[in-house]
Amino acid sequence: MLRAIVAIIIVVGLLILVALQIEDTSMPLFSEIGKLEVDGNAEIVQATPDGNLLVYTNSRRKSLDVVGLEDPSSPSLLASVELPGEPTSVAISPKGDWALAAVVVADARDGKAPPDQRLPGVLALVDIREPGAAAVTATIGIGHQPDSIAVSSSGYELLAILAIENEPVIVKDGQVTKNKSPGNESDISFPGAVQIVAVNPDSPGNWSVATIDLPASLLRDAQMLYSEDPQPEYVALSPGKHLAAVSLQENNGIVTIDPVANEVVSAFSLGRVNDRAADLSADDDIDFGASYPTDAEGQALAGTRFPDALAFSPDGQYILSADEGEMPLTGGRGFSIWTLDGTWAWDDGGEIEQRAAGLGLYPDERSDIKGIEIEGITAGRVRMQDYAFAVSERGSFLAIYDITHPPAPEFVQILPTGDGPESVIVIPNRELVVVAAEDSGSLHIYQLDSDGS
Repeated sequence: MLRAIVAIIIVVGLLILVALQIEDTSMPLFSEIGKLEVDGNAEIVQATPDGNLLVYTNSRRKSLDVVGLEDPSSPSLLASVELPGEPTSVAISPKGDWALAAVVVADARDGKAPPDQRLPGVLALVDIREPGAAAVTATIGIGHQPDSIAVSSSGYELLAILAIENEPVIVKDGQVTKNKSPGNESDISFPGAVQIVAVNPDSPGNWSVATIDLPASLLRDAQMLYSEDPQPEYVALSPGKHLAAVSLQENNGIVTIDPVANEVVSAFSLGRVNDRAADLSADDDIDFGASYPTDAEGQALAGTRFPDALAFSPDGQYILSADEGEMPLTGGRGFSIWTLDGTWAWDDGGEIEQRAAGLGLYPDERSDIKGIEIEGITAGRVRMQDYAFAVSERGSFLAIYDITHPPAPEFVQILPTGDGPESVIVIPNRELVVVAAEDSGSLHIYQLDSDGS
């Protein structure tokens, strides 16, 4: 009798899990089909247009690593390319023959003398036409502390769009402190900016750098938080390549850029999320009885989204923001969708956190400090359906939504990833999704079920 009761409980539990994971059982589902453990760590990953190669940043080894993906169930390391510093991001040229890496050469270390803020970072051009022999062919000096990069093309030239973050370097008694709070009077860093580098990789001696400043008046008019300290974080390029969106995480805003005209198109704040059920106590008891951000009013900026990664919808008409958060008890704790002029269209309203809890993936220890922290996001059209893919850095999972109608997305499923996922990409023509998990040092490959069910 006891065995029968246990069996019933297990079956009921599995049914509940399935119900939580899948909203519409008619939707095709993704499943993990391959994995690669890396030497070092995997942070930002990109793929060539044909989907046969992956390139990821390995900050621990200061390298750009190339992975063969012809058989996605058995990815293999083909080359590890040494870089002159720590890579922060990578992008692939439209034809898939070059990888361009943003590299920080002089980082500010806690307790050490600060580096000269005029020292340039590096844009590294890596030839991947013969993947096993990938190599740096040129380096170009750019802003001091580059972060994210996206790449387009114009004729023979590649256009690299770079977020030059210039995080605060706060100095006390001649030494760098751990404090990186924006707006600090002791910050010696220069204001961040966006740079456009035009270069013909086959003749890299001729290149140009255009700097797009983000003036305080622009950010102030857009009601951002620290107008003197832009700190651009992440660059996303629209499907038509005519518009780039750049997140200003600490400022809780987005600017859009025309990468050909080298000018700002718009700037807008992401505001605060509306109240949603949330667990706000790290007490080993997951309870969504609190209302966030109302019940977190002790934190002046609670509910402020503080976006990290961005993505355009496949039709280029919407921008998706990973509302990671920045300071204690802040952040949207999910993701949002915006029109190109900054009008709010949708956010998950806490749904992702609750579904993750139902699957045993909610990080209760982070409840009082930003919850699941959606770090990376991307979107793509697979089998005529538009999907959004968002990764939770703290919950270590991938959340998938159908965004064929962006103002009304439909939940599809949640899948576990490696620890601390940093980035996610979709390869539509191969029906693949790839997640780079920084903490576990692993790449995870998912595929849409072949039978579509």
